[in-house]
Amino acid sequence: MEENNQGNGSKRIYLAIIALLLLINGVAGYLLYNENKQKEEKIVLVQQNDTEIKALTQKLDSSSHAYDALQGKNSELDSIIAEKKAEIEKTKAEIEVTRKRGNMSAAELKKYKELAAKYETDNADLQKKIQELTSKNEELTAKNLEVNHSLELEKNTTASLTEDKKTLSKKVELGSLLHLQNLTVTGEKKKKNGKEVVQKSAKKIDFIKIAFETGDNKVLEKGTVKLYLRIVNPKGETIALADQGSGTIKLADGGGDVQFSREVDMDWDQTSQKKSIEWSQNIKDPGTYKVEVYQSGYLVGKGSVELK
Repeated sequence: MEENNQGNGSKRIYLAIIALLLLINGVAGYLLYNENKQKEEKIVLVQQNDTEIKALTQKLDSSSHAYDALQGKNSELDSIIAEKKAEIEKTKAEIEVTRKRGNMSAAELKKYKELAAKYETDNADLQKKIQELTSKNEELTAKNLEVNHSLELEKNTTASLTEDKKTLSKKVELGSLLHLQNLTVTGEKKKKNGKEVVQKSAKKIDFIKIAFETGDNKVLEKGTVKLYLRIVNPKGETIALADQGSGTIKLADGGGDVQFSREVDMDWDQTSQKKSIEWSQNIKDPGTYKVEVYQSGYLVGKGSVELK
C-alpha cells in the first residue's frame, strides 16, 4: 500500500515537471514568435520608409529641374529661383543625413513631404508670374513697335511735307528769276555832243555798255530787285573795285562764292523793262571781256565783247 502511494507521488511530480516544461516552451515559443514578428514589421517599416524617402528625393530632384527650366526667362525673378534651388538642395542634404542615420520619424517624413509640395506650388506660381510678365513685355513690345511705326510714318510724312515745301519754295524761287533777253555788250565812246558811238578798240572806248530787256514776270513781287554785275577781263580776272561796291555773293545750290563788280538795283513793277549799265574802269587792255548778271545767286544772263 505504501509502495503504491510512493509511485503515485512520483508520477505526479513527473507530470508537473512535464507541464512546467511545456509551459516554458510555450512561453519561449510565443516570445520568439513575437520577436520575429516585430523584426519583420520593422523591416517592412524600414523598407516603406526607404521607398518613401526615394520617392521624396525624386520629387525634390524634379522640382530642382523645374526651377532650372525657369532660370533666365526673367532677370527680375532669377534671384528668387536661385534661392528656391538652394533650399531644395539643403532639404535633400538633411534627408540624406536622416536616411543614413536610419531613424527618420513619421513627423520628419511628413515635414519633408510638405516642403516638397511647397516647392512644387512655388514653382507653379513662378511659372504663372513669368508668363504674365512675358505677356506684358510682349504687349509693351507690340505697343512700342506700333508707336515706332507711327512715329516713322509721321517722320516720313513730315520729311515728305518738308521736301514738298522745299520743292515748292524752289519752284517759287526759280519762278521769281528774270530771264534777261537781248543782252548785248559793246565798247562805247561818248562824243562831245553826248552821242554814244560803238568802238572796237580798247584804247578808244570810254566805257563798256551792258544792255538787256528783263521780260515780264508776275511771280517776282513788286519792289526793289537786286542784280549783280560781274565783268571778267581778258586775263580771266573779275574786275572788282571797292569804290564801285564790288563784293562777293553765294551761288545757289551750294556752288560757293563768286566775286561781282557792281550791284545794280531795279525798281520792279512786274512788266518788262529795258536796262543799260555802264562800266568804265580797267578796260583798256585788248581782248575779250565777259559779262555775267546774277540774281539771288543764279546766273540770269551773260554776254561778251572783244576789243582790239
